[in-house]
Amino acid sequence: MPIRIDPRSAMGAAHNGGRYTQQTKSVESILEEILQQEFTSDAPIQSASIVSKTGLLIAGRAASVAKPETFSAMAAIMYSSAEATRTDALKDRLEYIVGTFRSSKLIIAEVSSSLLIVVTTDREADEAKVLENMNKVITRTKQELVWLR
Repeated sequence: MPIRIDPRSAMGAAHNGGRYTQQTKSVESILEEILQQEFTSDAPIQSASIVSKTGLLIAGRAASVAKPETFSAMAAIMYSSAEATRTDALKDRLEYIVGTFRSSKLIIAEVSSSLLIVVTTDREADEAKVLENMNKVITRTKQELVWLR
Protein backbone atom coordinates (compact mmCIF):
# COMPACT_ATOMS: atom_id res chain seq x y z
CA MET A 1 0.00 0.00 0.00
CA PRO A 2 1.46 3.40 -0.95
CA ILE A 3 2.12 5.93 1.77
CA ARG A 4 0.27 9.22 1.38
CA ILE A 5 1.96 12.34 2.71
CA ASP A 6 -0.13 14.82 4.67
CA PRO A 7 0.91 18.36 3.63
CA ARG A 8 -0.56 19.84 6.84
CA SER A 9 2.45 18.63 8.80
CA ALA A 10 5.80 20.42 8.50
CA MET A 11 7.54 17.05 8.41
CA GLY A 12 4.73 15.48 6.34
CA ALA A 13 2.86 12.95 8.46
CA ALA A 14 2.24 9.88 6.34
CA HIS A 15 -1.05 8.00 6.46
CA ASN A 16 -0.34 4.30 6.14
CA GLY A 17 -3.50 2.25 6.26
CA GLY A 18 -5.23 3.16 9.52
CA ARG A 19 -2.29 4.79 11.30
CA TYR A 20 -0.16 7.90 10.89
CA THR A 21 3.62 7.66 10.86
CA GLN A 22 6.13 10.48 10.72
CA GLN A 23 7.50 10.96 7.19
CA THR A 24 11.14 12.01 7.21
CA LYS A 25 11.66 12.59 3.49
CA SER A 26 11.78 16.21 2.44
CA VAL A 27 10.06 17.46 -0.70
CA GLU A 28 13.50 18.06 -2.18
CA SER A 29 14.64 14.49 -1.56
CA ILE A 30 11.42 13.08 -3.05
CA LEU A 31 11.93 15.21 -6.17
CA GLU A 32 15.62 14.19 -6.37
CA GLU A 33 14.61 10.53 -6.21
CA ILE A 34 11.99 10.93 -8.95
CA LEU A 35 14.47 12.75 -11.24
CA GLN A 36 17.16 10.11 -10.70
CA GLN A 37 14.76 7.25 -11.40
CA GLU A 38 13.30 8.76 -14.56
CA PHE A 39 16.59 10.03 -16.00
CA THR A 40 18.86 7.10 -15.15
CA SER A 41 22.13 7.36 -17.04
CA ASP A 42 20.53 8.49 -20.28
CA ALA A 43 23.58 9.46 -22.33
CA PRO A 44 21.95 12.39 -24.17
CA ILE A 45 20.71 13.97 -20.90
CA GLN A 46 23.13 16.59 -19.63
CA SER A 47 21.05 17.80 -16.69
CA ALA A 48 17.57 17.59 -15.19
CA SER A 49 16.23 19.82 -12.46
CA ILE A 50 13.10 21.04 -10.74
CA VAL A 51 12.99 24.82 -10.52
CA SER A 52 10.49 27.13 -8.87
CA LYS A 53 8.77 29.65 -11.13
CA THR A 54 10.59 32.29 -9.10
CA GLY A 55 13.90 30.80 -10.24
CA LEU A 56 15.11 28.73 -7.28
CA LEU A 57 16.77 25.37 -7.88
CA ILE A 58 14.71 22.89 -5.84
CA ALA A 59 16.09 19.50 -6.92
CA GLY A 60 18.40 17.92 -9.46
CA ARG A 61 21.34 19.62 -11.06
CA ALA A 62 21.44 22.64 -13.29
CA ALA A 63 23.30 22.67 -16.59
CA SER A 64 25.70 25.23 -15.17
CA VAL A 65 27.61 23.82 -12.21
CA ALA A 66 29.41 27.12 -11.75
CA LYS A 67 26.22 29.19 -11.53
CA PRO A 68 23.19 26.94 -10.90
CA GLU A 69 21.17 29.82 -9.39
CA THR A 70 21.62 31.94 -12.52
CA PHE A 71 20.69 29.01 -14.78
CA SER A 72 17.56 28.29 -12.73
CA ALA A 73 16.50 31.93 -12.73
CA MET A 74 16.98 32.26 -16.50
CA ALA A 75 14.98 29.06 -17.16
CA ALA A 76 12.12 30.43 -15.03
CA ILE A 77 12.25 33.75 -16.88
CA MET A 78 12.20 31.99 -20.27
CA TYR A 79 9.13 29.96 -19.28
CA SER A 80 7.33 32.95 -17.77
CA SER A 81 8.03 35.01 -20.90
CA ALA A 82 6.67 32.29 -23.18
CA GLU A 83 3.64 31.89 -20.92
CA ALA A 84 2.96 35.64 -20.96
CA THR A 85 3.20 35.69 -24.76
CA ARG A 86 0.78 32.79 -24.96
CA THR A 87 -1.68 34.52 -22.63
CA ASP A 88 -1.58 37.88 -24.38
CA ALA A 89 -1.26 36.94 -28.03
CA LEU A 90 -2.12 33.32 -28.69
CA LYS A 91 -4.81 32.48 -26.11
CA ASP A 92 -3.56 28.90 -25.99
CA ARG A 93 -2.12 26.56 -23.35
CA LEU A 94 1.68 26.34 -23.19
CA GLU A 95 2.88 22.71 -23.14
CA TYR A 96 6.66 23.20 -23.12
CA ILE A 97 9.39 25.32 -24.63
CA VAL A 98 12.55 24.22 -26.42
CA GLY A 99 15.72 26.21 -26.91
CA THR A 100 17.97 24.70 -29.56
CA PHE A 101 21.65 25.55 -29.42
CA ARG A 102 24.59 24.47 -31.56
CA SER A 103 25.29 21.31 -29.57
CA SER A 104 22.45 21.06 -27.06
CA LYS A 105 18.76 21.60 -26.33
CA LEU A 106 17.00 23.11 -23.33
CA ILE A 107 13.46 21.86 -22.65
CA ILE A 108 11.22 23.41 -19.99
CA ALA A 109 7.74 22.25 -18.91
CA GLU A 110 5.38 23.03 -16.04
CA VAL A 111 5.17 20.56 -13.15
CA SER A 112 2.66 22.57 -11.10
CA SER A 113 1.49 26.15 -10.68
CA SER A 114 4.77 26.87 -8.86
CA LEU A 115 7.32 24.39 -10.29
CA LEU A 116 9.05 23.69 -13.61
CA ILE A 117 11.12 20.80 -14.90
CA VAL A 118 14.20 21.88 -16.85
CA VAL A 119 16.19 19.37 -18.92
CA THR A 120 19.26 19.93 -21.08
CA THR A 121 20.19 17.33 -23.68
CA ASP A 122 22.57 16.74 -26.53
CA ARG A 123 21.16 18.31 -29.69
CA GLU A 124 20.68 14.88 -31.30
CA ALA A 125 18.60 13.55 -28.39
CA ASP A 126 15.18 12.09 -29.21
CA GLU A 127 12.96 14.99 -28.12
CA ALA A 128 9.85 12.77 -27.91
CA LYS A 129 11.63 10.38 -25.51
CA VAL A 130 12.90 13.25 -23.36
CA LEU A 131 9.38 14.73 -23.20
CA GLU A 132 8.02 11.29 -22.28
CA ASN A 133 10.47 11.08 -19.35
CA MET A 134 9.63 14.64 -18.34
CA ASN A 135 5.92 13.75 -18.33
CA LYS A 136 6.67 10.72 -16.14
CA VAL A 137 8.41 13.04 -13.65
CA ILE A 138 5.40 15.39 -13.72
CA THR A 139 2.92 12.54 -13.20
CA ARG A 140 4.92 10.93 -10.39
CA THR A 141 5.44 14.28 -8.68
CA LYS A 142 1.69 14.93 -8.67
CA GLN A 143 1.05 11.40 -7.37
CA GLU A 144 3.62 11.54 -4.58
CA LEU A 145 3.18 15.20 -3.62
CA VAL A 146 -0.60 15.47 -3.94
CA TRP A 147 -0.80 19.08 -2.77
CA LEU A 148 1.03 20.15 -5.96
CA ARG A 149 -1.90 19.15 -8.19
